Amino acid sequence: MLFPRYVLATTHLTGDVFGWQLNRDGLFLDCHEGFRENFDRDVEAAMDWAEQIIGSRQDWRHTRDGGFDRWTAAHGPQDDSSVGPAGAGKSRAVDTRVVRSLEPGTLVVAVGPGGAGKSTYADDAFCTEAAIEEVVSLDSLRLEIGGDAGDQSLTPAAVERQTVLLEKHLSAGTTVFLDSTNVEVHVRAALVEQARRHGRPIVALRFLPHLDTCRARNRERPANRQVPDDVLAWQHSLTRAATPQALLVEGFTAAHDIVTPL
Repeated sequence: MLFPRYVLATTHLTGDVFGWQLNRDGLFLDCHEGFRENFDRDVEAAMDWAEQIIGSRQDWRHTRDGGFDRWTAAHGPQDDSSVGPAGAGKSRAVDTRVVRSLEPGTLVVAVGPGGAGKSTYADDAFCTEAAIEEVVSLDSLRLEIGGDAGDQSLTPAAVERQTVLLEKHLSAGTTVFLDSTNVEVHVRAALVEQARRHGRPIVALRFLPHLDTCRARNRERPANRQVPDDVLAWQHSLTRAATPQALLVEGFTAAHDIVTPL
């Protein structure tokens, strides 16, 4: 019998105490008392707890079995070695294989807070996956325009330049990766409309490491590129709300959660 790699389930611990149990490959791994009184908040906290143990974000799928709620991980952490274009084994921080099945001319939109790993993924995808032909980065455009990738006063001009470049690539049928936060609904709506005008598919990739991970990475950035902590928390909150299901409702052709190291 094949078991899902990870199963997170509500369970009766002892007496009046209920909580969560985490199994791996059908075997007990760990358990914990409930985290929050509100059930939805408790589920989120339990997932965070489980992912800290597992060591990476997971794509949890909800089911109900015998009256008990359970969440199964659709895949485990993507820590295997992948084969690069030359056939040599190459260890990647994240797995870029999701972009291999893209239709030509697709607009790929990263969605995630600062420090989520979007630029690392974009660089890796561009270098290793032939499907990605161009990367448009808001940081790079700010650097090109004003010499400072972190100067937010340059953002309006950079966004204008980004729009022009996307028009060019979409018109030409180029498969392009948009490397910016894109956490706001109205920003994504404009991108969906732009892709639709050209009859191009648009695919969202959501990057959502734990907020503490984003904060730690943010602190390692040069001072001019560090995101204020309150802004980072706001970006993370909006990204959490941008579930793949919500992104499909917004008009994206497809949407994927990208598993990144914690």
